[in-house]
Amino acid sequence: MLPMIVTVILAKGTLALSKKKVIVKRMNAIQNFGAMDVLCTDKTGTITQGKVILEKHADITGKESERVLDYAYLNSANQTGLRNLMDMAILAHGEVDRRLDARKNYSKLGEIPADFNRKRMSVVLQESGSGGGRRILICNGAVEEVLALSKSYEDPQGHVGVMSKVRNDALLALAGALNAVGFRVLALASRRLPPAEDARYGVVDERDLTLMGFLAFLDPPKDSAKEAIFALRGHSVSVKILTGDNGIVTQKICQQVGLDATQALLGQDIDAMPDAKLASAVETANVFAKLSPLHKGRIIRALQQKGHVVGFLGDGINDAPALRTADVGISVNTAVDIIAKESSDIILFEQNLSVLGEGVVEGRRVFGNIVKYLKMATSSNFGNMLSVVGASIFLPFLPMLPVQILTNNILCEVSQVPIPTDRVDEEFVARPRKWEIGAITKFVLFVGPVSSLFDYATYFIMLFVFNAWANPALFHTGWFVESLIPQTLIVHIIRTNRIPFLQSRASWWMMATTALIVSIGIYILFSFLTGSLGFVALPPLYWVLLAAMMVCYFSLAHLVKSWVVARFEADSTPS
Repeated sequence: MLPMIVTVILAKGTLALSKKKVIVKRMNAIQNFGAMDVLCTDKTGTITQGKVILEKHADITGKESERVLDYAYLNSANQTGLRNLMDMAILAHGEVDRRLDARKNYSKLGEIPADFNRKRMSVVLQESGSGGGRRILICNGAVEEVLALSKSYEDPQGHVGVMSKVRNDALLALAGALNAVGFRVLALASRRLPPAEDARYGVVDERDLTLMGFLAFLDPPKDSAKEAIFALRGHSVSVKILTGDNGIVTQKICQQVGLDATQALLGQDIDAMPDAKLASAVETANVFAKLSPLHKGRIIRALQQKGHVVGFLGDGINDAPALRTADVGISVNTAVDIIAKESSDIILFEQNLSVLGEGVVEGRRVFGNIVKYLKMATSSNFGNMLSVVGASIFLPFLPMLPVQILTNNILCEVSQVPIPTDRVDEEFVARPRKWEIGAITKFVLFVGPVSSLFDYATYFIMLFVFNAWANPALFHTGWFVESLIPQTLIVHIIRTNRIPFLQSRASWWMMATTALIVSIGIYILFSFLTGSLGFVALPPLYWVLLAAMMVCYFSLAHLVKSWVVARFEADSTPS
């Protein structure tokens, strides 16, 4: 029954998640989803609204500059690759018609696409009607990277000055001030190129730039982000932000949504760390900024090295390596890159941490029901084997006929079919759960023999109270009933760490099925099947003794189960 039960549980979990707008591509990822105790995610669109707006287009003094906006528009409009959210914000800003007219004055000669190491992109344009065809390179990218290539600057009057350390520090301070209030900042620079025939433009041409100004974007946090992070923390899932954006603005946004951002690691910091030191650093830091795809993979592996089950939420081609490295890769249906979707195990129809929180809880329910079946089946079977071996030593006949064993097994297996519909206690889903084979083994070794004690008590009663030495059919019947009822009802003990029925009840389907199977098992003894199955009538005293044994059995099984859980399982789950 194991393959069927597990498959049905996973399928039911998949359907439940789909109703919460979570699509599971690989069913076996559901357990990892529930076991996840660290979620790594990008900032944009997850804790922020993902609707980037261009708020400022400033010259080097911080004043609004239409010239900076015009050049930024030319850069974004002439890209042929995938435009990011900031490119879209530039293209949608201000008097679009006027900038479309300005674009007609330029023809594109070349493009130097963005990559995750350079953190910038450039286009080369030729100005129409400029005689010899004056050419200009326009570069737009991360502040530090663009400033490092800028040998001069352009003041508000259009005069060009030589970049000095004082000027460079002042420009960095201006960009930092914008970051500090929550703006994402890009630097814009240009360079006049000499006319040339069949010129090929590349990264080598991004040099001796003239800084023109800055572009400041606003991506406000989601209203639901703070509540979602708090809910995930309540389920013992810590959230860590992995982003390529500026560290200061990332810390600002994280503080607004209640995420501890006092410690932040930048990509350059990670480059300088050996793996052992990084593994310690990732435990305390929640913010990782200015990252490349390789950095994200290293961070995830460092967390895994510390024993964490790591989920990663990403939606771009740069996230594909991290999605594959994580224990559970999560993407969104709106992801523009097919590689991100193909690399993920789970796809969200809403880029929302609240949806993830619901998925985590469902994953833990799935895992809880699988563990219930494993504990019940293995402990019951282990106890049965001990009983059969012991009975075979001193009995002069078979403890139970093959057809009776088959009937017993069929009834018990049918009673387990509703396990996928069962409820899971709140305290179980409150924390991530891992596969702990050692804990399950100890559960089997301690709980399984409890049933054997009462099997042997039944042997004693049947042999010495009812003198079944000379009546094997009476022995078979007595043990059949005593074996069937505990195996059917024990699931109510094993399914919860609480007191069954009083503090935790199984699903309606589970309770109805177990009651039905017990009724069928007793009915068989009084039906037309009695003779064909080799059963005989049981003495009235047997039923009185059976009732007393069942009370003792369930009480002892609950006590032993509670001790095993407290002793061996309480410390086996990550906190």
